[in-house]
Amino acid sequence: MLKVAPLRLGLLKHTGPSLYKRTFVSPIWRFRAGSHLNVNRVRTPLHFVKRSPLIPRRVLYSTDVTPKEPEKQPAVVVHPKPEDEGTYKDIWRLFLLVKSDWKLLMSALTLLTVSCGIGMCIPKVIGTVLDSLKDIQGKEFSELMIWDMSLKHFFYGLSGLLLLGCGANYVRVILLRILSENLVAKLRANVIKHIIHQDAQFFDTYKVGDLISRVGNDAFIVSRSITQKISDGVKAVFIGSAGVGMMLSISIPLSCSILILMGSPLLLSAKVFGKQIRDNSKKLQEVTANLTRVSEEQFNGIKTIQSFVAEQSEMHKFNGSIRKIFAVGKEAAFINAKFFTTASIIGDLSFLVVLSYGSWLVFQQQLSVGDLTAFMLYTEYTGNAIFNLSGFFSEIMQGAGAASRIFELTDLKPRINPTRGSKFIPAKGGEIEFKNVSFNYPTRPTVPIFRNLNFKIEQGSNVCIVGPSGKGKSTIAWLLLHYYNPSQGQILIDGQDISALSTKSLRRHIGIVQQEPILMSGTIRDNITYGLTYTPTKEEIRSVAKQCFCHNFITRFPDTYDTAIGPHGTLLSGGQKQRIAIARALIKKPTVLILDEATSALDVESEGAINYTFGQLMKSKSMTIVSIAHRLSTIRRSENVIVLGNDGSVVEQGKFKELFANPASELSKLLREKSSGNNAAPEIQPQEISQTIEEDPSFSGEATPASSVTGFKAETEAETINEVLKDISTEGKPLKIPQNE
Repeated sequence: MLKVAPLRLGLLKHTGPSLYKRTFVSPIWRFRAGSHLNVNRVRTPLHFVKRSPLIPRRVLYSTDVTPKEPEKQPAVVVHPKPEDEGTYKDIWRLFLLVKSDWKLLMSALTLLTVSCGIGMCIPKVIGTVLDSLKDIQGKEFSELMIWDMSLKHFFYGLSGLLLLGCGANYVRVILLRILSENLVAKLRANVIKHIIHQDAQFFDTYKVGDLISRVGNDAFIVSRSITQKISDGVKAVFIGSAGVGMMLSISIPLSCSILILMGSPLLLSAKVFGKQIRDNSKKLQEVTANLTRVSEEQFNGIKTIQSFVAEQSEMHKFNGSIRKIFAVGKEAAFINAKFFTTASIIGDLSFLVVLSYGSWLVFQQQLSVGDLTAFMLYTEYTGNAIFNLSGFFSEIMQGAGAASRIFELTDLKPRINPTRGSKFIPAKGGEIEFKNVSFNYPTRPTVPIFRNLNFKIEQGSNVCIVGPSGKGKSTIAWLLLHYYNPSQGQILIDGQDISALSTKSLRRHIGIVQQEPILMSGTIRDNITYGLTYTPTKEEIRSVAKQCFCHNFITRFPDTYDTAIGPHGTLLSGGQKQRIAIARALIKKPTVLILDEATSALDVESEGAINYTFGQLMKSKSMTIVSIAHRLSTIRRSENVIVLGNDGSVVEQGKFKELFANPASELSKLLREKSSGNNAAPEIQPQEISQTIEEDPSFSGEATPASSVTGFKAETEAETINEVLKDISTEGKPLKIPQNE
C-alpha cells in the first residue's frame, strides 16, 4: 500500500516515436491527503488506455500537470455515508414519514396496547385459577371464589374482556392497513415528483428498470416496515415489558436469572446479524431492479427478439438475472436461519432454567404451583416477544436498505432547476446563437462533442444542420432545450442566455419532433394537446391536424379524435405517430421548431405533403425552424445549411442552392459519401449537381407537395397524395394555425 498526497491519476500514452503525452483517466478520481492507494489494482470504468509495448506497466502520478480542457460536468455521484450513521439516519427518516398521519398511528397503537394488555392477563388468571383449585376439597364447584367473585361471574367477566381485546385488534388491523396504503401512495408520489423534475444527466445515469423497481418494490417494503412492522415491534416491546414486570412481581430471583441468560446473547446476536441482514436486503433490491430492467427491455423489444430468433439468448439473460436473485435469497436464508436459530436456542435454554430453578423454589415452598405456571407462561410470552422483536429488527434493517435506495433519489438535486431563472419572453422571433460552446456528456467526460462551436440562426429562418453520424447534431437540440449545460460558452435565444432562464418557460416556446416520437397512452386528442396550459377548441385541433395531414386517417377511426392509441401509440403506424407528433409541436405555436429527422417514418408522398406545410410556415416567417437531417429531401427544403465536421465544429455554412451547386463544398462531399455508402441509391457525381438544380424546379426554395428525390413514386397502403391534399382545404388553400402575437 502506498500513502499519497492529494493528486490526479494519469497514464503516459505513446503518441509517436519520441512524443509522450499525459492522458488523464477520469476527472472524478480524487484522493485525500493521508488516504491509502493500492496502485496495482487501480482501474477506471470510464476510460481505458491501451499500453504501448514501449511503456512499462505502471501507473504514474503527478501534482503539477493540469489538462487544458474545458471544465466537465461531473456525473451524478451519491456520496456514501458512514454505514452506521447512514443506517440509523435512514431508520429515523422512516419514522418521520408517518409524521403527518401520527393520529392514525397513535390510534392503532392505543388499540394495540388494549388488546395486548388483555392478553397479558391470561397467565396470571391461569395461575390464580390453579391455586384456587388446590383448596377444592370439601367444597362445591359453585362455591369457588376467585378475586371475590363467583366462578360463573369470573368467567363471564373474562369472556367480555377477551371479546374487547378481539374488537380492539380488529380495528387496529384496519387502521394500520389504511395507514400503510396512504403511506406507500405518498412515498411513491414523492419519489415520482423528485424523479420527473430531474435533468437529463440523471436519466443518463439511472436505468428505467431500476427507477421502476425503486418506485414500486422498494416503496412497498418501506411502507410495510413502518406500519405493520412498527405495530409488531411495539407489540413485542409491550408484551416483553409487561412480561418482565409480571415475572418480577412473581419471583425476583427467578426473573433476574432468566434476564441475564436471555438479554446479553440476544443483544449481541442482533448486533452481529443486523448489518448482514441490511446489506443483504439492499443487494436483493438491486438484483431485483436488474431483473426489472431486463424484462422491461425484452417486452419492449419483443418484435426485434423474435425477428432475430433470439428468444433463447434472451431467456438465458433472464435466467441469469433470476439466478442472481436466487443466490442473494439463499444468502438471506442462511443469515436469517443463523439469527433465528440463535434466538431459539437462547429461548430453549431459558425454558430449562425456569423449569429447573422454579421447581426447586416450589419444593422450598418459596413459590406456588400456580405462580410457577404463570411465570413459565410469562417467560414464554417474553421469549416470543424478544423473538418477534428480533424479527422486527430484521424487517427494519430490510426497510432501511430499501429506504436508502429511495432517499438516494429524493436527496438528489437537479443540476438544472426547471423553475429557477427569469421568464423567457420571445423578443426577436426565435434568433439562435451559439457562442464558443464546448460540451461533453457528463456520463462520457472524456469524449468531447463540441469545441468552441459558433453559429447564428436568424429569426424566422429555416435552417438545416447536417454532418456525419454521431457528431453532435441532435445534441444541439438537447442543448437548445436546456437538458444540459455547456462546459463553456453561451447559448442565446432572442439574445437571452438560456442558462439564466426558467427552463419550463423556455420549453413552452420550443416545439420538437423527434425521429422516433414518443406518444402517451390516451386518446389522439390528448396527444395533440399534450402539455398545453390551456384547453384548445375543437376547431384549433382539427385545423392543426389538417395542416399535418392526419385529420383524414383520424376520421377513419370510429371514435375519431377520441380514439385510444395504447401505450406509446402502439395502435398507430410509424407514419401516423410522426404526423401526430408534428401536430403536437405546431399547436404550441412555438417560437423555435426543432425537427430531428421528423419525416423519417413517412412515405415519399406523405413526406412531400408535410414538406408543403413546412414550406408555408417558412414563408410566413412566424417561427424559426431548425431541421436535423441526413436525407436530401429534408435538406433541400431549407434556406440555409450548417455543416458540422468530425470534430463537432462548423466547417461550412450558407445557402443550400449555393452549397449544393458547388461540387467542392462540404455539403456536396457529405451527400456523395452518403450516396456511395447506400447501395440502394446511385452515387451523386459533381457534374450531375448543376444539371439537377437546373432541371428540378423544386430547388427554387419553395417546397412542393410531391418531393420525390429518389426518382420513383412509392406505392403505399396509406392515403394517396390526392387524399392527403384534401386535408389542405376544400378551396385548395393551405390552412393556417394561429401564430404568436
